[in-house]
Amino acid sequence: MPSSSLNKKLVLTYSAWRQLLALLGLALAFLMAWAGFLSNFFIVEVSFILFGAYAAWALLGIISTQSITLYPDKIVKHSWLGQTTIPTHALLVADSQDQGNAKSWRFFHGSNKNQRESIQIAGNFLSAELRLWVDSYRRNIYRLGSFSSSPLSSNSAVCVEFDKAVSSFRFMAVLTAVYLLVYVIYATMLYWQYPLFAGYAPQLPTWPMRLLFVAIALAAYPLMQTLAKPPIGVSNYTVRIAQAQQRALRSALIANGVAWLGLPLFLLCGNRLDFYLLLSIGALYHYDFYPRLSTWESVLQAAPETWPVQATVPRRSMQVSLALLGGLSLANYHANPDDFRIRQQDCVDDQGNPIECRSSGGHGGGSSSRYSGNGSPDSHSSVRRGGFGFFGGSHSSFGG
Repeated sequence: MPSSSLNKKLVLTYSAWRQLLALLGLALAFLMAWAGFLSNFFIVEVSFILFGAYAAWALLGIISTQSITLYPDKIVKHSWLGQTTIPTHALLVADSQDQGNAKSWRFFHGSNKNQRESIQIAGNFLSAELRLWVDSYRRNIYRLGSFSSSPLSSNSAVCVEFDKAVSSFRFMAVLTAVYLLVYVIYATMLYWQYPLFAGYAPQLPTWPMRLLFVAIALAAYPLMQTLAKPPIGVSNYTVRIAQAQQRALRSALIANGVAWLGLPLFLLCGNRLDFYLLLSIGALYHYDFYPRLSTWESVLQAAPETWPVQATVPRRSMQVSLALLGGLSLANYHANPDDFRIRQQDCVDDQGNPIECRSSGGHGGGSSSRYSGNGSPDSHSSVRRGGFGFFGGSHSSFGG
């Protein structure tokens, strides 16, 4: 890149046909998640769904990208979901070698933990010439060297407080992972205990219960927006930082608490899609309010009377609302509700014909369904498979 390029911009666009391939990969990611949902093991179900969601999120970022513009003082990403801008006064670059010797780059503002203020460039979706320009931009303009050399000192007050806020969110994410393990264990127990699990309270109306839980989840969003605002009128530095950290911890707790609502709803109504609906809403909250380094720079450097401060990367509430509406549409189950419940196997009548499993008494009270164990119509023993189950806008924030 010539020296005159310091006053110019570099515009990157992904190859159209490669974006179409990414669209195919997106379909495969959804297929993988659905295959996990229909598998014979709950541990496989959770693993496939999480991996499919991660792959779908990464591919959506590529498909929705319209252009990425590299300026000397900032990097701007234009996508169908909005615009993301990060400054370059404390730019950190991570690169990785992909198949075909094509590099991918991820540009961070200040710290590699600052995921919400980062822009990724997928080298495989660029032409060879554009890859050379990006590499030249990285090496000749900023000369940051290896990934490990951060332009901000990790011992600075900003980085220390930012790391504490990130630790709060990561700790809550670990608790959510434990929560998923509890789901796997409990769902396995239900699989062994019930031919068809219809919930512990099948007499309750399903839709009002579902809407109640979703309403609680949606009501958490304005509460988190309130917590995202910096403490106003606090002149004492120590108190101001302590309040900011408390707000970050509460944001993380509320976001993951929304995800934890899925298991009680599943146990009441017996529909596994309810579990994943609340889990997805909580995951969106966790991502949306994840800490930003620029916010902590403002908190530690700005005077109280200058607040509130605008975040470098705006939170796009409309996008979150649309994602939540998409999640709600998932709850509008048009198929047989029993298709999304835990069942051991297909039930049969005395003649060996498949029928819908029904329960009566107890949790329904013990199953009255009959199972064909050896082909004899008089056989009522149930055959159980091994494994882990049947299916086997803009504002600054401390949490985002």
